[in-house]
Amino acid sequence: MIDRCLTSCYRPPRLRIPRSVPTVAVLAVAPLLGCGPVEYISQVSNRAASAVSAAKLAQADRYAPYEYTAAEEYLHKAREEGGYAEYQDAIEYGQKSEDLANRARAIAVSKQAESASKSSRITPSSEHEEPAPAPKRSESE
Repeated sequence: MIDRCLTSCYRPPRLRIPRSVPTVAVLAVAPLLGCGPVEYISQVSNRAASAVSAAKLAQADRYAPYEYTAAEEYLHKAREEGGYAEYQDAIEYGQKSEDLANRARAIAVSKQAESASKSSRITPSSEHEEPAPAPKRSESE
């Protein structure tokens, strides 16, 4: 009688273990491992940072200091948590940062529009008066 190797391809098919099973398992699990960092980069590095930058350009630090400062601090905390690979916490902080930055930008834009409309409605009384006549010069000067 001949001893057959356990890894022989000549065994019945039901006893053979397909070699592609480990490869398929790795390919199925790999995307799940990468979701945290990918979503972190999308949320914190792209959306939240862009929202804070847009709020800064709208002068939210002047017109909505509470919301703008909170947005900056949440963004800082999100980056810190991402540094410790706590991606879920970092994503939540990034969402809070984005929301507050958008709110700060909206407040700043509305306050700027309000001040612009006030300045165009209320004009100083000196603008409607005729200019004072220039003093006459004497010919000897």
